[in-house]
Amino acid sequence: MRRSPHHANLEVNGGVASVGKSKKRTGKIWTKTRVVRAQIVNRVCQLLKREYGTPRLGNPKDPLDDLVYIVLSNKTSPEVAERIYRRLKSRFKSWDRLLASSPGSLKAILKPAGLSRVKSKQIRGALRRIAKDFGSCNLSPLKQLDPPDVHPYLVSLPGVSDKVAKCVMMYTLGAEVLPVDSHVHRIATRLGWAARKRADQCHEELEAVVPPQWRFTFHVGSVLHGREICRPECPACEKCCISRYCEYYKHRR
Repeated sequence: MRRSPHHANLEVNGGVASVGKSKKRTGKIWTKTRVVRAQIVNRVCQLLKREYGTPRLGNPKDPLDDLVYIVLSNKTSPEVAERIYRRLKSRFKSWDRLLASSPGSLKAILKPAGLSRVKSKQIRGALRRIAKDFGSCNLSPLKQLDPPDVHPYLVSLPGVSDKVAKCVMMYTLGAEVLPVDSHVHRIATRLGWAARKRADQCHEELEAVVPPQWRFTFHVGSVLHGREICRPECPACEKCCISRYCEYYKHRR
């Protein structure tokens, strides 16, 4: 991505994210040498790729489409989120038309997904801000910016967390970032790559341990692995392709 002079002030409008000191590394993997650490991470990512490939998990290719889709997916099953997203795209020919519609029409469509009031407010708020900044509901101009400029703008939008922003950047803008959702967090902590209690606390540490070329693979592989094998309760460790490298499995065994 290249920086566009026309949108050079976007990060000012959205607020520049402060850069603080690196947080303490909490994962057990950090007690190993750099060479051994790299070998473990590379092998885990290779095994996840062999098992699951590198699917897009249904994420749209357009940045704004993807942002709406991910907001819908929060605290909602993938099946329901995909159904609601398709209904929105069918009902509104563009996001500008959605923004021009009555708030009640969006809430009615979102109701089966739960949290319709909250998500409706977030989506409409984000669309209003985007239309103001770009002249229409369109995030394609972000493709001309560098990732350090894109991230603070996205997280300044209503309903856009660090994870949502990095998902949009990874899936649609080609950024080598690592979004951390509940599945990625669970698997990373069980592997011993981080020891923080919340997913939103792990982005910096996991991006430090997972090299850029493996971040997409690790994210999508962890999502599928977390759904199918490494579940929150009663994980199927006997079927796990990465159990050899898992601290949780070692202690459980």
